[in-house]
Amino acid sequence: MGVITLALITGGVVAPHADPPLWVIASAGLAIALGTYLGGWRIIRTMGKGITDIQPPQGFAAQTGAAATILASSHLGFALSTTQVCSGAVTGSGLGRKGGVVRWSTAGRMVAAWALTLPAAGAVAAGAALLAKQGTWGVTATAVLALGVSGAIWAASRRNTIDHTNVNEVPAAEPAGVVTTAIRAVSPPPAGQPAASADASHATDASHTADEPDAAHHDSPSAPRAQAATVAP
Repeated sequence: MGVITLALITGGVVAPHADPPLWVIASAGLAIALGTYLGGWRIIRTMGKGITDIQPPQGFAAQTGAAATILASSHLGFALSTTQVCSGAVTGSGLGRKGGVVRWSTAGRMVAAWALTLPAAGAVAAGAALLAKQGTWGVTATAVLALGVSGAIWAASRRNTIDHTNVNEVPAAEPAGVVTTAIRAVSPPPAGQPAASADASHATDASHTADEPDAAHHDSPSAPRAQAATVAP
């Protein structure tokens, strides 16, 4: 909505200090609603299960952290991406959960997508602007291409459908990363499960080591022959 309003102000259609037109607000809201309807389940799985397995306490912590960050940024006049804020909050809640695992491969793909977003959006916008400058046919071609690409992306997403029946399926586990392993190493054991004593472990290992020669002696096939040789006249 802000980008559309800025374009209208730059083109002289809207006064610099005027509010966004009603049709801009309605079209932006409709676009967001349509995008959520078409891809919402996939986003829910990625945020709720893909990065880490979110439980109610982690969800509350993530939403609280994201809301505080967004409100503080808005008050100070900083620009930010709510998607990045929420993703960071979910990752942090997964790291803070005892025994939680963050799927860094999913987080890495998201960061890579963010890095490609700005140059890709700039390239697409430049191409659309050059095509639209050609006249009415250019504007029509731009709209047709946009609809065609959007339809192709939607059709590709239908190959692996995600809806209310499978949105909570947990993705395949991956080995814990360095950060997760370090947090597990310093985390206390769960309540009711005492930590194993190092002395007891060493004592057990020592007893096993001490028993091994005797077991080897008794199981050795040469022992019966030695006894038989001693008894024989």
